[in-house]
Amino acid sequence: MKVLLVSPRGFCAGVRRAIDIVDQALERFPAPIYVRKEIVHNKHVVEDFKKRGVIFIDEVAEVPEGATVIFSAHGIAPTVREMARDKSLKTIDATCPLVTKVHLEVHRFLREGFTLLLIGHRNHDEVVGTMGEAPGKIQLVERDADVDNLVVPDPERVMVLTQTTLSVDETKGILAAIRRRFPSAQTPAKDDICYATQNRQEAVRALAVSYTHLTLPTNREV
Repeated sequence: MKVLLVSPRGFCAGVRRAIDIVDQALERFPAPIYVRKEIVHNKHVVEDFKKRGVIFIDEVAEVPEGATVIFSAHGIAPTVREMARDKSLKTIDATCPLVTKVHLEVHRFLREGFTLLLIGHRNHDEVVGTMGEAPGKIQLVERDADVDNLVVPDPERVMVLTQTTLSVDETKGILAAIRRRFPSAQTPAKDDICYATQNRQEAVRALAVSYTHLTLPTNREV
């Protein structure tokens, strides 16, 4: 077997930060430590934390009153924070700073009178949190076909935000479809897609070009 390593690879800074937060919480606070959702979408990391006494839950309603709960790197809606306060929970926020950036953009661009479109995957933890920042005021775009159904009061004031972990190639086509219908559609000055995600995608693409003779596995083999 020949193993090829891309560079850069491994966890991004936001994921590493979230993992470190749970590590430190295990050292500083009495067990059990609760984590809402998977701290990161990595089976090995989650299973390791479970062995060390972390309890992963779906909603803060499952956490005993007064206990310690950590919010995952994917971010949460304000309603989750309110529920945690109502239960007097000790909360630790491990939200990735780049996700927080998108949340802040939601409020900024709504204040500026933009219609907000979010390119992302429905029910993904990050998207649920971002949509929850302004319920009913963000339209989700998952694929090109969704663009035809968008309702935009002012085509000159459209802002497009993006789930941070998407593929650059995947969003490129959707963004092009949006701009075909709304030529004045804008995006934030700095990309929402995580720079580390983009760097790793480009590294894999470069490796694939260098080894075009390799036979890639089929879906059944993966």
